[in-house]
Amino acid sequence: MSTPVTPLRPNGPALRRASWPGSEMRVGDAERAAIADRLAHHFSDGRLDEAELNDRLDRAMRAKTMGDLTGLLADLPETEPAIPPDQPPPGGGRRHQQKMLRMQLQQERLRLQHVQRERRRTVRQERFRTLRWLPVLIGVVILAAIVLHWLTHSIVAWLVIALVAVVWLQSRDRRNRRL
Repeated sequence: MSTPVTPLRPNGPALRRASWPGSEMRVGDAERAAIADRLAHHFSDGRLDEAELNDRLDRAMRAKTMGDLTGLLADLPETEPAIPPDQPPPGGGRRHQQKMLRMQLQQERLRLQHVQRERRRTVRQERFRTLRWLPVLIGVVILAAIVLHWLTHSIVAWLVIALVAVVWLQSRDRRNRRL
């Protein structure tokens, strides 16, 4: 008789998170906000890029059960001790907790927007530094063209003046010889 083959099971932190008691329990705003806060912390530490953060935040906000939230942090190190799902978060009442978590999430979003604005401002400054010499270069080229044009035309003018002077001096010499 053959022995049944068991399917591969996750190990390590993924197994611990997936085997939480009550992984089919529905989650509320407080749990979603806690996951969002931890994801934002990992983003600020540089473990997640912006696209990955947005994807995980979307998945966290759409999560219905604790099982839906487990995979979001599976490949990230623990930053704070996990709160068991059957234990309420520490602090005031549930509404107060939700309000505080929403405020934290809003603050994190504002901080991320500020970081993005600063990054765009830095890029604009770099572009300006590279382009600020362009008007000077254009001015030098135009000035060189004007000087070259003036010299070209002034040499012709000087040659004409010199030719007139030579003719006048020769005619004067001829008059002086006749006298």
